[in-house]
Amino acid sequence: MAVYKTIGKYEVRQQIGRGAMGIVFEAFDPAIERRVAIKALRLEIFEQSQLADVRARFKREAQSAGRMSHPHIVTVYDYGEHEGTPYIVMEHMVGSELSKILERGTRLPLPEVVRLMTQLLGALAYAHERKVVHRDVKPGNIFVLDDGSLKVVDFGIARVEASNLTDTGALLGTPAYMSPEQFLALAIDERSDIFSAGVILYELLTGDKPFTGSVTTIMQKVLHQDPIQPSVLNPLLPSVWDAVVKRAMAKKPEARFQSARQFAETIKQAFNSGTLRVSVEATLPGAPGTTALSSSTLGSLAPQISKASASAKTHAPSPSDSAVARRARGARLIGIGLTIAVAAGVALYYARPQVASERAEDTSRAGEPSQAAGERPVTGVPRTEGATSEKPVAETREEQERAAREKAATERAAADKQALEKEAAEKMARIKATRERETAERAAAEAKSAAQRRAEKLAAERAALARAAAEKSAQERAAAENAAQERVAAERAAEERAAAEKAAQEKAAAERAAANLKCDGLEPGTRKGDASGLFRCVSGRWMPVDSPDPRHDK
Repeated sequence: MAVYKTIGKYEVRQQIGRGAMGIVFEAFDPAIERRVAIKALRLEIFEQSQLADVRARFKREAQSAGRMSHPHIVTVYDYGEHEGTPYIVMEHMVGSELSKILERGTRLPLPEVVRLMTQLLGALAYAHERKVVHRDVKPGNIFVLDDGSLKVVDFGIARVEASNLTDTGALLGTPAYMSPEQFLALAIDERSDIFSAGVILYELLTGDKPFTGSVTTIMQKVLHQDPIQPSVLNPLLPSVWDAVVKRAMAKKPEARFQSARQFAETIKQAFNSGTLRVSVEATLPGAPGTTALSSSTLGSLAPQISKASASAKTHAPSPSDSAVARRARGARLIGIGLTIAVAAGVALYYARPQVASERAEDTSRAGEPSQAAGERPVTGVPRTEGATSEKPVAETREEQERAAREKAATERAAADKQALEKEAAEKMARIKATRERETAERAAAEAKSAAQRRAEKLAAERAALARAAAEKSAQERAAAENAAQERVAAERAAEERAAAEKAAQEKAAAERAAANLKCDGLEPGTRKGDASGLFRCVSGRWMPVDSPDPRHDK
């Protein structure tokens, strides 16, 4: 595309963006003295047979966007054509794209997520009510201003960009945010935008995209697979959000939210009513409503603990799993470990008072026969006489064995808890390392891209300098040739002038000589002498004296 100093009446200051279909410039409107943004369509990427349709649809969609006025939709000021290129003039914004915020790897607080999604869905609802479907809702088309407010952009050319070709000739749109009906080339309505907004909500809640991979892999996942639940990737997230995201990203349009306003209202309700997924409520022993736990209660928890452990082993990540799946399963293992530890602790807490109570009752029952017979209570010293002394000894042994079992169970629970905590810490460390590695890889890729851009810029500058040097050399060579030609022409002219002057002088001399040879009016035979010799007048001409007389020759 050509480099512009002006577009229409607008003074172009710099290029601030470039997309698959257009280039965005920062410009200045001199009439009302304000900064604007201008998006010019890149006509060179279209085939000649497509240009008429692209122009017509671009203008139609620009007019549609220009009629919308909403605080969270970019304002369109003007439409026109400059040197045959259509352009749209819109408000100039200062901030950052949501995609760049997400690339930083920092998960936004839940209230901030709710605020941004409410603004986004409000803008979509306003557009949908005016029969405008965006068709390319993605973080790259959401601009977060410096004051924290949100603006949806690219309404003016969304239909154009979602209908034809990209730079590589593929169907347009961002695959990771496209709805199933977009992949299947079915009729599209506002529910397609709702699906894309659901994908953005998923990414805001978890920090990960629900569908990743190549374009073909993403298409298969969008059409046939459900993503990992957000609460698995983010264990602190209330599970109510799983249902919200699942409905927004339903495969069939009729199963989704039927309007953006309904989606926004559900998000508000989920935020206001959401609670933690795992909560343990305990009351002190003896308080109203307390249910005493005995050692049998602890035993009843064993199958659940074993089942949870088996589930943890079953879901252990394999080397072939993706990074997202490993993080999800690591988070699941942490949740399972915490649940086991809490359950074991609560069970032991309630089991110990019950065991102590049972031990006291056994001791009192063991002492009753001896007191009735007038003997001292048995305190663990074995007696050899009669059946009455064997019973306390057996009960004491049973108490000791029970105490030993309780101690062993307590130690095992502590060891299990320590092992689970260690495993959870290792999982979190691996997740952190994975995120840091991905962040480092992104930073390296960005640095490589920046270096490549700098190299391209340097190469362009060098090429420009080389062109300038070549042009200067050509100019100098042409000037030298012109000077040489002028010098040759001057020398030739000088030679011609000298030859003309010489001829004139010779002619004058000849004339003078001829004049000197005439002796008209003098008597024949008259003589004269000069430095050249002695002459006589013969037939009107001076002739040497010794020359023959022409009259005699005749």
